[in-house]
Amino acid sequence: MEWKRYTQTAPLPAAEDAPGMDGSGEQGEETRTAPDHLHTVGQRLWLPIAVFVILMLVVMFRLAQWQLPINRTTKLAAPVPTLAVEPARGHIVDRNGLLLATDDFRQVVWARPSDIYSSSVGQTVVVSLTKIFDQPLDTLAEKLPANQPLVALEHSATDAQCDAVRTQIGRKLKQPGLVWCDWVRERAYPQGSLGAHLLGFVNSGREGVYGVEASYDDWLRTDGNWPANSLSGTAMPLPDAWKLYLPSPANHDLVLYLDAPLQYVVERILRQSLDDYQAESGTIIVMDPRTGGIYALAIYPTFDPNQYSDVEPKTWVNSAVSEVYEPGSVFKVVTMSAALDSGRITPETVFEDTGALTVNGQTIHNAQNMKYGRVTATQALAHSINVVSARMSLDMGPEVFYSYLRRFGFSKLTELDLKNESAGIVKERGQSDWSPFDEATNSFGQGISVTPVQMINAVAAIANGGVLLQPHVVRAMVQDGLVYYVSPHIIGRPIKPDTAQKMKDMMVYDVSSSSYANFLPGYKVAGKTGTAEIPTPQGYVLSTSITSFIGFLPADNPQLVIMVKLDKPLKSRWAEQVAVPVFAKVASETVRILGISPN
Repeated sequence: MEWKRYTQTAPLPAAEDAPGMDGSGEQGEETRTAPDHLHTVGQRLWLPIAVFVILMLVVMFRLAQWQLPINRTTKLAAPVPTLAVEPARGHIVDRNGLLLATDDFRQVVWARPSDIYSSSVGQTVVVSLTKIFDQPLDTLAEKLPANQPLVALEHSATDAQCDAVRTQIGRKLKQPGLVWCDWVRERAYPQGSLGAHLLGFVNSGREGVYGVEASYDDWLRTDGNWPANSLSGTAMPLPDAWKLYLPSPANHDLVLYLDAPLQYVVERILRQSLDDYQAESGTIIVMDPRTGGIYALAIYPTFDPNQYSDVEPKTWVNSAVSEVYEPGSVFKVVTMSAALDSGRITPETVFEDTGALTVNGQTIHNAQNMKYGRVTATQALAHSINVVSARMSLDMGPEVFYSYLRRFGFSKLTELDLKNESAGIVKERGQSDWSPFDEATNSFGQGISVTPVQMINAVAAIANGGVLLQPHVVRAMVQDGLVYYVSPHIIGRPIKPDTAQKMKDMMVYDVSSSSYANFLPGYKVAGKTGTAEIPTPQGYVLSTSITSFIGFLPADNPQLVIMVKLDKPLKSRWAEQVAVPVFAKVASETVRILGISPN
């Protein structure tokens, strides 16, 4: 068929003048005219068009019925699906892109008790529900108070239960507005309890509680109020390793410094160590001193954020950030750093240790009442001599001594990106209950309270050449498929670089001259133990202790700083016998997992 011949726009000739027509109006021997053919084609096209339009109207009608279910008899409709109004939350992944937190969905069975009991089929509905949920009538009746217009009958219904609700009540009884199923969002943690105290959780109100879920709540929520200009650095392309779970539908995601395999191993070591040494609780932190990033943070007892209500609320608290303790002898590295940096001593300065020192009528003793005689400052740190530390702080004077404590971040927040952080407790001159004796005992970590994060961050400053960084849990923020890395933030420079180097050497000597000198073959480790007595209103308890060890490695180019803290171990009260072996296990696994080469 030649379509072009029928597309002319010129006027058609009158009927009597048209070719092929005689005076009687009958068609002659000529072929059909263009108008006749257009009419035929039009008839052929209108039929499929009409069928198509009718089909589309049917489809649209059925879609409307499906999305807005209406019972024409009772005129009851299910509420607007909660997915339309609930804010979504972004994903949280570890430094390798492993999914740690995401949005999941569960089915809730809703019911209108007041309408059920007033309905002519109400009794049948209730009987059906007892069978669907396999519950006795009395139990179900308690969940359906007659005076309530709307109740959540089942918060986590199975597919089979919802299918039964739709079939037996919605279709057979034709009462979909009395009982129905609806999908709601809930937060899910695919790795279970892994990193629970860093992640926190989301409560039933979709609010972040503890951890990064709370600290970055406004960022993670699609309806949050995170400041638009708060993203640091330049937008970078999303690495391929992170693309499996990023970006999320919420479009606001977090990448942590946390290394999930390392976190798993550290948590396992901590649990095993608590059993081995019969300790009450414990904390292990692994940090990068160059950035302040936290690779792992394990606390026990712990919890599963998927089932956070199964434990007491106190278990949710991140004790590494929120709870204080007296650090004991590990604090001597701060006192020694202050004495070196202020020019009061050198590593070779000689002290005469008599085993006791009386200050303000009260006497300080060394551990186990030891007396060492003539020792250098380096040897005093290695032997952990209380008397020498006290003399150093008193020689500096309270103004100098406490100014260095503030420089190292004690008595104030570290600015870690986790909420509920404690600033610790430091008594200073001028306070009514302070005396020079407090200054003397503070020098070896007694009468002063710090958080584990404050303590490890202070040691990280020594490892980092005297630069104190803000510790960080979040490594990067992801928006619109672009990555904004969190840059290291310098809080201060408590000591000079050469002082930090001297302290490194002294802490290496501490480890190398100890009974655990070769606990990590191939790596030079700098560190210090701490055995702290536990204060009570009646005085210090000598039978139990808090044992700790903080060290960094490789000492010549520190890439890791690790803190081990075990509370109230019954097998031994000494850090050298408890915390140091645990540190060795953690350090060995950390260098393997993170690929840190020997010296």
